[in-house]
Amino acid sequence: MDASYCWQCQQLSLPPHPLLLRHVARFERGSVGVLLLGGRQSSDLEPPVRDADLKPCSLFIRSLSRLATPTSDAPLIRLDLSGELVTCEGAKTLAAVLQVSLSLRSLLLRRTPIGDLGALALGAALSSSALVELDLGECALTDQGLRALVRGPQVHGAPPCLSVLLLDGNATGDVGTTEVISYLERQSTLRSFSIHPSLPRGLSQEVEAALQVACELSGVTLDHKGEALSLDRLASCCGKRHEVAPSPSPVAVPVATPALPAPVPPEPLQRAPGVGWSPSSAVAERTPRKPVPDMRQSGHLASWMAGTERELRELKWLLSSSSARLDGQHRKLMSELEKLRLQLDAWTSDAAPPRTGAGEVEEMRLDVLEARFDALDQLVGREQSECAQRPGG
Repeated sequence: MDASYCWQCQQLSLPPHPLLLRHVARFERGSVGVLLLGGRQSSDLEPPVRDADLKPCSLFIRSLSRLATPTSDAPLIRLDLSGELVTCEGAKTLAAVLQVSLSLRSLLLRRTPIGDLGALALGAALSSSALVELDLGECALTDQGLRALVRGPQVHGAPPCLSVLLLDGNATGDVGTTEVISYLERQSTLRSFSIHPSLPRGLSQEVEAALQVACELSGVTLDHKGEALSLDRLASCCGKRHEVAPSPSPVAVPVATPALPAPVPPEPLQRAPGVGWSPSSAVAERTPRKPVPDMRQSGHLASWMAGTERELRELKWLLSSSSARLDGQHRKLMSELEKLRLQLDAWTSDAAPPRTGAGEVEEMRLDVLEARFDALDQLVGREQSECAQRPGG
């Protein structure tokens, strides 16, 4: 198997990466049957895996599908690139492999700088992949990256096998989380999920509550920080042919007393759990779950709650700005009225005895000022009415 990897490197005129070569060379098909590529330990001294190293590795993963025979499957593959120097270009290479290889079941990219463009490429390839586990935690994703990641399955179809999706530790917020909540309401295979952003960011109470409701309705375990599956657990979730019983009789195991009606709804077993999901794992996951009332007929409850919270914030901002505008106009008008009062007082107190004909001119000036004063007084009254009618005025 290591000769196949070296041959792929030779075709691309690239040297084999020592870490990947060491893992390929020591792989032996056993009871678990999972080929671990990557997964750097603290004692490993090999150079970091870069985008160029993923090209021969991707061709090698694609070639492993030829190892399948009528009696045995090709080895399952976990590609653990956590902490490596993989960017959006490497994510695009991996997205191309996901569309053509059914052996790659676990992809761990935690602490890699793939960014929003890498999430966009992976999201477009999820619907045609056989991934059971995807870890994009601490990958410099923003709300736009989360939106791009979930829009792919929404457009092209839900991933058939995806059971673990880890998105925690990114610079995300309420907007991106709302997009993911909409995806949770439509999927049927996801079992473990994490999305809490990195500090000091956080989710609002409304979006946090909507996320909890969506996870409970979908039967998804919400973790603050996700952890990758063990190799044994990964193999059982993938459901290799020699591990799945040929008879469907294990489905009848949970029915202990046929004389009594079954009070627990069999919703987790009726869902399409994805390719190779074993009945025993489905029964084990159903046991600790509490029954949740079905509220799907009310539409996308979580999305509605988050949208309502945004509208309330906008209305609060509009109300505060309108209040500030009215208060400013009121102060300006009151200042002008005060100036008019002072001017009238000065004219009436300092005016000399009018000469013949001058009294009529003074009367006209006073009539004009009184008319202006009355108009301003009416305008101030309307402004005060508006301020009194607004909420909290």
